[in-house]
Amino acid sequence: MPKEKTSKHVKCDVLFDDNSSGIFAAGDRVTGTIELHLTKIKKVRGVCLLISGFSAVFWEAKVPDGPKNKKVKAQFKGREDFIKKKLYLAGSENGAGMQLPPNHIRYKFDFTITPAAPTSMEGKYGHVRYLLQVTLERPWKFDHNFQQPFTVVCQADLNKSNEVLCIPTKAENMITFYCGLCRSRPLMVSATTPKSGYAPGETIELEVFVQNSSKVAVSEIEIKFQKILKFTSQTRVIGQTQIPKEENNIQYEVLEVHKIPTVEGENDARFVENFVVGPIPSTETAQSRIVAVGYELALVVKPQASTKRMKLNIPITIGQIPLAGSATPYSISGGLHKLNDTLNEHSSAPPAYEA
Repeated sequence: MPKEKTSKHVKCDVLFDDNSSGIFAAGDRVTGTIELHLTKIKKVRGVCLLISGFSAVFWEAKVPDGPKNKKVKAQFKGREDFIKKKLYLAGSENGAGMQLPPNHIRYKFDFTITPAAPTSMEGKYGHVRYLLQVTLERPWKFDHNFQQPFTVVCQADLNKSNEVLCIPTKAENMITFYCGLCRSRPLMVSATTPKSGYAPGETIELEVFVQNSSKVAVSEIEIKFQKILKFTSQTRVIGQTQIPKEENNIQYEVLEVHKIPTVEGENDARFVENFVVGPIPSTETAQSRIVAVGYELALVVKPQASTKRMKLNIPITIGQIPLAGSATPYSISGGLHKLNDTLNEHSSAPPAYEA
């Protein structure tokens, strides 16, 4: 395959019509112009535009392998394409070749983003990316490639969810303590939200009720509003051997932390903690088979002088269009720009994986 090479004699600009930010919603029609600036004649087979949208995962881990189950390094990979379209703006794949004159040359492009496309994201072990690549094909020499990424945001409507998101959600748990053969009365904790579906700008009101019938005080209750990133591999590679393998890698990203102070033994207490939903991506668990995004409120109850920990979890569904009857906190355009800023905060990403 010919290598890629840049040239000081060729410059390429990709311009979106009426959209300088390059941020689009899933299902949008995308139009624009590709401008080539040449300072000398270029012979090419063709000028093509590759439109791609894909998710990819990659990580390494040590796993047991072989007859002795010796731990060896393995690579876990996966790739899924949502958009893969190649258009020839000039010439053709089987063309004899043509000459591009030293001039400014403009080509129009027009395509539609699939409505089911997931939101762009960058994670430690995976990503969802969208890209336009302009290639001056020269099979006899070097191809010239020019890339322009763009951002896609899924405008998830909470009112169209298959789950019932408008009713209260409750989690509860109980533990007891032992002193010799004697067991204490229970420590019970419950956490409730008035609904489970929220849009950016809304406030999650979490009510925590502690019924501590034991004599052991609760030193602290830690509450995390966190994003859950689930990456799923399709293959595992050890040395030169590659096999199909589904393996999950789950990462947690803490968005906000609240702490409830001491609750003495043989006491009841009620607390209300508010979490404002910022410009974060929607919950997406079905758009991609290998990258999923979810959210939850995770509570950890820490009794004094005890290694026991009580845990409670309340799933939270995030969408960009709030439930009917909720105030709309962000305009669509303003929300998209704030969300794009959030997506761009994460710059590190694994290499793209070709299956």
